[in-house]
Amino acid sequence: MFRIVMSRIAIILIALFCCADCIMADSFFIESGIKYKIIDNGHVNVAVQDNSLYSSYAFKDYVLEIPAIVRHEGRRYRVKEIEKYAFTTCCAIKHLKIGEGIEVISDYAFQACANLESVSIPSSIRVVGAAPFQYCTSLTTIVVDKTNPIFDSREGCNAIIKTKDNSLIVGCGATKIPSSVRCIDKYAFMGCLVEELAIPDGVERINFFAFSSCPNLKKIVIPASVETIEELAFDNCPEVISIVVDKNNTDYDSRNGCDAIIYTSDNKLILGCSSTIIPQDIETISAFAFSHCRNLQRIVVPEGVSCIAAGAFEYCSSLKEVILPTTLESFIGGSNFGYCTSLESITIPKGVCNMESDIFCGCISLQKISVDSANETFDSRNNCNAVIDTEQNKLVAGCKGTVIVDGIKSIGSRAFYKSGITSVHIPSSIEFIEPAAFKDCEYCMSITVEENNRTYKSAGSNSVVEKATNELVLACTTTKIFPEVKVVGAYAFMNTPSLVILPEGIITIKEGAFSECKTLQSVILPASLKRIEERAFYDCRNLTHVALKSKDTEIHKYAFPFDKKFGK
Repeated sequence: MFRIVMSRIAIILIALFCCADCIMADSFFIESGIKYKIIDNGHVNVAVQDNSLYSSYAFKDYVLEIPAIVRHEGRRYRVKEIEKYAFTTCCAIKHLKIGEGIEVISDYAFQACANLESVSIPSSIRVVGAAPFQYCTSLTTIVVDKTNPIFDSREGCNAIIKTKDNSLIVGCGATKIPSSVRCIDKYAFMGCLVEELAIPDGVERINFFAFSSCPNLKKIVIPASVETIEELAFDNCPEVISIVVDKNNTDYDSRNGCDAIIYTSDNKLILGCSSTIIPQDIETISAFAFSHCRNLQRIVVPEGVSCIAAGAFEYCSSLKEVILPTTLESFIGGSNFGYCTSLESITIPKGVCNMESDIFCGCISLQKISVDSANETFDSRNNCNAVIDTEQNKLVAGCKGTVIVDGIKSIGSRAFYKSGITSVHIPSSIEFIEPAAFKDCEYCMSITVEENNRTYKSAGSNSVVEKATNELVLACTTTKIFPEVKVVGAYAFMNTPSLVILPEGIITIKEGAFSECKTLQSVILPASLKRIEERAFYDCRNLTHVALKSKDTEIHKYAFPFDKKFGK
């Protein structure tokens, strides 16, 4: 009998000693509170401290000085790089001084150092990774040595700028963007506590996530010079109430004082806010255009709009009323109204002929879905509160208030994803339930199957089992699995208790079977088990105990959390 009984910590330790890719423990050393990783006989990198212990380390006078030369056990090492995530969440640092000679600051190296106020970049720095000071909300001073040939902080701007291409790569709440800057690069201001953006005329490009997650941002002004605004450039800025585009901008506009950014050539609205009034001549609402507008309560999409793209109204948590136009044809990309937790009802217009199954994922208050009776592609027959593909008799999108009516033949993948549904009844007409159809329906406690259904049955309480294969298709916290079940199907479990004991007889656990089951702590697997597929226990973040009775079970290397530690 082979048995695995381990905590998260134990798993990590085993990985460090057993994984061929891991660095041995004697490759590291600590000097003056800083952990170093030996690269070769003469070089070291600043490494991540175990379990982010930097967060509790008291650096002298709150000043972190990273030396370019460090000595250990009589040997002299040159410090080359500050590695990825090295000082993440270290609240002990107020002032950062990087030694002359260090060349690289890697991605997210000082991420979420909430008390960090000032940063000094030496002339030796040649590489600055993505978002090294992301969410450093107290940061007000950034100074680059004037002799640095790659970067500068011209005009005392409190930013890091790539000198050659005039691209601002790191900013902060106190940054004053120089007029010579041509590009605001990805992640540059991510998480900054800025209230109003003063983007100077001269900036030509704003890259994706450039101003993402700025919680206090209220006003955005786009100058005439801007030619490109990438997707998600202003993602998750929930307090924005004013958006203005300079009237001389030839690529973008905010026509009629609409408080939005519109791509002029194709009438595409790419960014809105809680104050936006969508103009009548708009044709497309772009992906994530209103994402995270938490104060948006009502939206009227005017006649003329034909397409609403992925995540357009995602995480609009106060959105209660949506009025859609008769001209609307497509919802593309999915999660168009994802996580609109206050949305209770919606009507799909007659012209809609395309939509994804997870259009309403996370809409836990949604009770009523109706489809215009003139719609030729979809219907909501018998007031079922769902979207049905009329020709295929396929339930495409459901909600908390859905009744799966007889006559429907299939249920699409992710149709009820995070829907808040509390009970499921499978009628006799259902022939196929696609994987993940009820994924993460954490509130569901009751599952029943019509007795005369020819494809499915209930084996035990609150389960759906495919008759031909004895595969468990759907289960929840209250499910009792009978021994006749041979396979736990893909994404079968909506939610689980803290302990799962699978009976003897089960041969296979399919892909994602228990994925995202957040309460699952312990799993006992039978001796009959032959295979555990990819992501079977993906993101089971509280799983700490796995007992396996057979040493011959084939376990995919990405089956479990800390996947590399469970692989064979």
